Amino acid sequence: MVGEEEGNRSARSVLFDSTDPVVLRALRRVADSAGLRVLDGASIEAPDVVVVDLDLPDAIAVVEQSRRQFPLAFIAGHLGVPQRERWIAAERAGCDLIASRGAFAAQLVRRLPAPGEARRRRVRLAESADLPGRIGLVAGDVATPCGPVALYQLRGILLAVEDVCPHAGATLSRGELTGSVLTCPAHGSQFDVSSGERLRGPADCAIRVFDLVEEEGSVYLILGPDLRN
Repeated sequence: MVGEEEGNRSARSVLFDSTDPVVLRALRRVADSAGLRVLDGASIEAPDVVVVDLDLPDAIAVVEQSRRQFPLAFIAGHLGVPQRERWIAAERAGCDLIASRGAFAAQLVRRLPAPGEARRRRVRLAESADLPGRIGLVAGDVATPCGPVALYQLRGILLAVEDVCPHAGATLSRGELTGSVLTCPAHGSQFDVSSGERLRGPADCAIRVFDLVEEEGSVYLILGPDLRN
C-alpha cells in the first residue's frame, strides 16, 4: 500500500481543458501506462501536463493563460480538423504539442518528457521552404516568449540570436552584417551572430544565442523550462 501511494504521488499530473469524448476516452486508456494522474479542475496543484481542445472558441486564450499560470507545464492541444492558422497561433501562444484528435493520445505519450526530465518548448520562427537561397538576415524582430529574436543564415547554417542590443536596447537586426559580425545601428557595438560574442563596445556583454530545430517543414526555437535558452 505504501508503495502504491508513493507511486501515485510521483506520477505526472494532467489537467484537462477539454471535453472532447474521443480524446478523453483515449487519454484515460493510456493514462496509467504514461504515468499520468488526472487532476480535478479545482485542484491547487500545478499540473505537469495541460490538455486543451483547440477547436473551442477561447482555446488560444486558454493556452496563453495556462502558459502564464503553469510555466513549467507541457501544454498539448488537439484539433478535430487541422486548421493551419489556428495551429500556428496555438504554437505561438505556448503549445508544446499539437495533433489531430485521433492521433493525439499516442503523440502525447511519445512526446512527453520523462519524469524528472527538464521540459522544453518549441516556438515556430519560419517556414523551411522560405530559407533556400537566403543569406544573411532571414527574419528580424520576431516576437518570442524570451523577447525579440533575429534569424540569420550564414554558410548554410541557420542561427538565432536575441534582437535587442544589451547596451541601449536598439534593434540589432536593423544593423549591418559583415560576415558573421553584426554592428548595432545605434552606437556601433559589434557581436558575432554565430556565438553571440561581444566584439566591440559600448555594449559590455554578449547577446544570447538560441537552439534551433527543423521539423515537419518549419524552423523552431527551442526554449528551456524557464522560457530561456
